[in-house]
Amino acid sequence: MKLSQQQIKQIDNYLIKLKVKFVDVRLELIDHLASDFEQSDKQGLLEDYLKSKIKFIQDFVKQRQKTIHWSYQKQMWQRLFMFFYKPTYLPFTIIMGLGLYWLQKIQPNKTSIFVLIISLVILHFWSLVGSYGHYKTFKKLQIAQPLYAIMALPSLFLYTMGAAKPLLENPYFFIAFWFLAILFNVAGAIELYNKKNKILDYSNTMV
Repeated sequence: MKLSQQQIKQIDNYLIKLKVKFVDVRLELIDHLASDFEQSDKQGLLEDYLKSKIKFIQDFVKQRQKTIHWSYQKQMWQRLFMFFYKPTYLPFTIIMGLGLYWLQKIQPNKTSIFVLIISLVILHFWSLVGSYGHYKTFKKLQIAQPLYAIMALPSLFLYTMGAAKPLLENPYFFIAFWFLAILFNVAGAIELYNKKNKILDYSNTMV
């Protein structure tokens, strides 16, 4: 039995009623539920079938969210490690490392800490602005939500500045902190822009 467009719409409306708000998740669920119902020998109403699948739908949404979130986090860490072994990234890492090594001759002071904060803020907001223009698209897709987690992790360096201030007075810790903070933010920005482009391509076919 092949479902009609009206029945497909009925499944979509039912998922919306269950507060499955992301379009891509609903499309995956519609495909699964429609195929399962068509292949089953159930003679009952589609509505009765959907009611029997509430637990499955809820579990699917939770698992989908968790899978995407950790997948993106893992990919960002992998991007960070690329700065230490990938030929295309190594020159940036070496140049930045040498520059910061030279800076260690200057004792950390208010000016150098201010420059560190500004450099992190610029990188963070560059990433933020890059995704903001597509917010209407991103908020419709579950696959886009981890982009904000990608931006949040590098920005933690900004929030730890106060707690780390005594340690930042040590020139070696200061340079190490700056080095890792910049790499985290650059890795996050690269991952963000790569994901953004893929998601926009994906949304053109899904939404």
